Amino acid sequence: MSFSVRQIDHVEIFVNDIARAKEWYERALGLKETARWDPEPVMIGAGGTKLALFRGDSKAKAERAGWHRVAWLTDQKGFATAQEHLRSLGIPFHGPIDHGMAQSIYFSDPDENLLEITFYF
Repeated sequence: MSFSVRQIDHVEIFVNDIARAKEWYERALGLKETARWDPEPVMIGAGGTKLALFRGDSKAKAERAGWHRVAWLTDQKGFATAQEHLRSLGIPFHGPIDHGMAQSIYFSDPDENLLEITFYF
């Protein structure tokens, strides 16, 4: 019997203030709350991709290892719109960077979690 996953369900991230992070992700990326445990995590997402927001301080963040950034996929029109949207919110980003088969922009949330918006040609 073989096993194969279908997709990433969620990525867990540490934030200093769950309510603030939820509001920021809704404003910046249009993510909506999909579920909530008591007291955490709060699940937010778009399509089938979700983030699980956990309360964690900078010490917890410094001790964890592994993930580098979360990349969000869009199309070419969405990529241009995303840049305009982030500018309108005053969220600085780096790029666009041409990777040959894709373009990406890079930025951080208020808790310095690294994010990317990308599209493939």
